[in-house]
Amino acid sequence: MQEMYQDHLKSVSAVANICSAAMALSDYASQDKGHSETSYNLIKRIRNKTNILFFLSIFISLVFLYSCGGGGGSSSSSPTAQGGGTVTPTPPPPPPPPPPPPPPTDSSSFETSEYQNQYGLGLINSSAAYARGATGQGMIIGVTDSGLDTTHKEFSFSKVAPGSDLSYSNYTPNTDQKRHGTIVSSIAAGIKDGDGIHGVAYDAKIFFVAIQLSAPDPDYDPIDLGDDTGAGAPDYSGIDNFFDQLFDIFKSNGVGVVNNSYGWSGNINDYNETQLRNAFPKTIAAMAQAGVPDFDKTIFVWSAGNAGSYADQGADYSSPEVIPGMAYLISELQGITVAVASVDENGVISDFSNRCGASKDYCIAAPGESIRIAYPTTLSDPGIFDTTDACVMDNSCYAIGSGTSFAAPHVAGAIALLYQYFDGQLGNTEVLQRLFLTADKSGIYADNDIYGQGLMDLETATAPVGQTSIATINSLTSFIFPTSSTSIGFVKGLIGDGLSMNLNKGFIVLDELGAPFYRNLRSTSVNALPALEHLSYQYTNPSLRVHRVDRELADNTFLTLGLNQLNYGEYEAAPSLWARDEEKINYFALKKYLTNDKFYFLGQGVNPSLFLGFNQDRKFLNQFFGREESASPFLNFAKEGSFLGAGKSLSRRSAISGALFTGRHPDLAYLPNHDQKSSGLVVEYQTLLENKEVSFQSGVLLESSAMLGSSFRGAYGRLDDTLTYFSGINTSFNFLNFRLMGSYFYGMTKPDLGQEGIIKDVSALTSSSFNLTLYKEGFFNKQDSFGFSLSQPLRLESGEIDFSLPYRRTVTKEVLFNDFSASLDASGRQVDMEFIYSTPIRNGYLRSRIGLSKDQGNISRSKLQPFFETSWEFKIF
Repeated sequence: MQEMYQDHLKSVSAVANICSAAMALSDYASQDKGHSETSYNLIKRIRNKTNILFFLSIFISLVFLYSCGGGGGSSSSSPTAQGGGTVTPTPPPPPPPPPPPPPPTDSSSFETSEYQNQYGLGLINSSAAYARGATGQGMIIGVTDSGLDTTHKEFSFSKVAPGSDLSYSNYTPNTDQKRHGTIVSSIAAGIKDGDGIHGVAYDAKIFFVAIQLSAPDPDYDPIDLGDDTGAGAPDYSGIDNFFDQLFDIFKSNGVGVVNNSYGWSGNINDYNETQLRNAFPKTIAAMAQAGVPDFDKTIFVWSAGNAGSYADQGADYSSPEVIPGMAYLISELQGITVAVASVDENGVISDFSNRCGASKDYCIAAPGESIRIAYPTTLSDPGIFDTTDACVMDNSCYAIGSGTSFAAPHVAGAIALLYQYFDGQLGNTEVLQRLFLTADKSGIYADNDIYGQGLMDLETATAPVGQTSIATINSLTSFIFPTSSTSIGFVKGLIGDGLSMNLNKGFIVLDELGAPFYRNLRSTSVNALPALEHLSYQYTNPSLRVHRVDRELADNTFLTLGLNQLNYGEYEAAPSLWARDEEKINYFALKKYLTNDKFYFLGQGVNPSLFLGFNQDRKFLNQFFGREESASPFLNFAKEGSFLGAGKSLSRRSAISGALFTGRHPDLAYLPNHDQKSSGLVVEYQTLLENKEVSFQSGVLLESSAMLGSSFRGAYGRLDDTLTYFSGINTSFNFLNFRLMGSYFYGMTKPDLGQEGIIKDVSALTSSSFNLTLYKEGFFNKQDSFGFSLSQPLRLESGEIDFSLPYRRTVTKEVLFNDFSASLDASGRQVDMEFIYSTPIRNGYLRSRIGLSKDQGNISRSKLQPFFETSWEFKIF
């Protein structure tokens, strides 16, 4: 299956006649990494006269053997030794379409006329595999058959792997002898050139060893393996030695799958384990490959047999023939050999085909009836064509053929295809097992006595089986987490593209069979992407829709309510598009003075910034600008929550206050499964310096399993409680008949990684924000207002995450990891500038805003992004 360390096959020959089987191998020379080794004879005794006579005696006596597909074929004329069906010329295919565009990902783009000419490709859903990148590129498919015509249009000598032997021991096969092997090879790996047909693994190469085969016997004559103990059986040692040496050629050259579209007559049900082991001990050992790890064992694909063609003679075709069905009785062959039954164009079992029967666990169905096949011709041997036919002139003829011979190479090609698709990360036996488990078992294919594992399906074989998981250590079974419960979420804009620039990093997820599939980190990221309501809420004045009402309930007791309603009470008439929910009360807060210089405050649905800083200025700004311009951005992580605080005036010019708070960031409502709660403490000192109001804030934010709103779960690992220490300064004063306010805040976050996953460490994070606001009431008239704002929203300034991503698994079922550090530094710095103007007009209110945003979302952008909004609200009646 993998590219082999090439040994050069000097010459290999084999003769397997229907009525006899005298087989021999000639000299075999090996070159390993440039070192020539002495030629040696695999069966040295063939050179002396005595042994030649010995093999001739086998040739004469073993008249019951045949080599035409594990059970013969029909009596119809056939170009193959194992075809088992009629072969008829086909009309020339339509002209090829224009050259295709670059490789598409849509499977229908691969369903070309060339693809459709060979219906078997569609029946096993090959196009889905092609669209996912499976073509067999770099793979080697072993074929042992009658001969190979590399001059046929469907093949070329470049498709033949070095070391192949295309000749018999004493002569080169003629055109007729090349037909069967050419058909089989082209079904497995025929060229994809836009014309004719192409193979299942059309980019693979063929490692071919020619053996001489004959046409099917008209009479069904099962092989004689003696009595139940094997006594009385003919001597099969010559045959046994042949297969031992033949299979060793493929194994020693690193060929991972070998197609064998031939065999002996005789249903596996008619024999027992003792008989098989007595007759073919070396053959069994050669296929079993004791001492070779399962992942490196060569897979042997066998045609199940065509004994159904002999049903009128009483032949039993309820199970595969003796060699393809051998895994039923020989345990060490289970999972290494596979029998292939044939189905027709409708996916129904072919009349001529052996059923899977007793070998149902090691048998699969594939197309083999009325298959369009490459048919070699020459002027001296046009076969079923006339010498005047145009296709004979350039050896481009095609025909229709049937037999399990043609079903088997579909499976051999599919094994090579899957090995390449999974990039050599699955062992050979895993690939075969995957073909079994992903085969179609629905409908008629649920009858495993007929179809065994079912109809081969490359679409499901190249797709994840069940749910996928992510490994966090080098085991396929321990510390793996479902992909569906693995995600990383972050508040939009805060991190910018610092993390997203690393989200294209690839890694593997594992399906329930342990097969790897490539994903990137972006597939597991959840960004707080605004919904329509959220966009409206962010980019229009939400405070106009959440109306603030201040009331004095009693002496020194003040109530603040946030009511979800429009300016004119339209909430009662229709649902509000703008309110955050349909509760009338959005938030409430209470402030109570115990004495002239002591007070406490509490609230629900809002954070304590309502009572911090310069309250009267902030009240106007919140309504005018539509957001809290100068409040601490760190308190937004508990904006939708509750708080309890107290304060004391230190003098006529200074005061101190503090509050405990809990809640969540409003954007987290848009992060499924990342709705972490926060709590904390904030302390503020206010003073008046030369008629300038100044306040200093410090606090600590405790986030549950999050860091500045970002969190991760599943295979990423888990954060424990994370602390952020923040400080800031606010100032407010009059400037040239304007009110000027400014703020700056800075935070230091120290994540605590509670459980490692593919995230191994998170460094300390720093963040900051600033704001400068200028506004004036009575700008053009007594009732209008004008404002200007220059601000930087909270931005992550520095930070780093250490990842260890699973990027590959090995055939020994270990997971390999790629370690790297991802900087969270954003590429840009968002700075917003806007002008706002509002004025009463005609029983209503006109409001306009215009502005520019630099590097919106803290992502470096080449252009400034303008925004503009105008609204006019008025009463109709």
